[in-house]
Amino acid sequence: MPLQEIYYIAEMVVGVAVIISIGFVAVELRQNTYMLRKSQSDQRRLHFNWVYESNCTDPEFRAWHRRLDEDWDNFNEDERYRGLQLGIRTLRLYLEEVTDYFDGQLSKSEYRVLQQTMIMAAKKPNIQLAYRVIKHAYSEKVQKWFEGFDSTVEPMFAKALKQEA
Repeated sequence: MPLQEIYYIAEMVVGVAVIISIGFVAVELRQNTYMLRKSQSDQRRLHFNWVYESNCTDPEFRAWHRRLDEDWDNFNEDERYRGLQLGIRTLRLYLEEVTDYFDGQLSKSEYRVLQQTMIMAAKKPNIQLAYRVIKHAYSEKVQKWFEGFDSTVEPMFAKALKQEA
């Protein structure tokens, strides 16, 4: 077999190898995107689980958290600071997910869950205070998105409990 034929065969093998490696990179990129989305939704779930578990197992936290929903105006400075910190922790997670959605890294179904969560969260006074503190860390697009929600303070959980009784 002449050397030139071997050269052409080697060139074809290299070309096929490059195409296969591009395919592997595409599959890996897709898996990494999935893992990123999964990680974000896991963080949201962990945060919710922490809040709900604390409400179920810690009577002091539960009493404070209920007051957060219905008695914000009567909080002392320490209680408001505590509410602000919980609000910042919660809202940063949500706004980072919104940023990811606008960057195309969050699925439509995850966005729908986030949007429904924000409809409730935007009505909480500690979330509104947290937003005033951290809003400048986010793009105008994210700010407009959050500001589009009804932010009329409404003690939703207290109202739901009273309707149940």
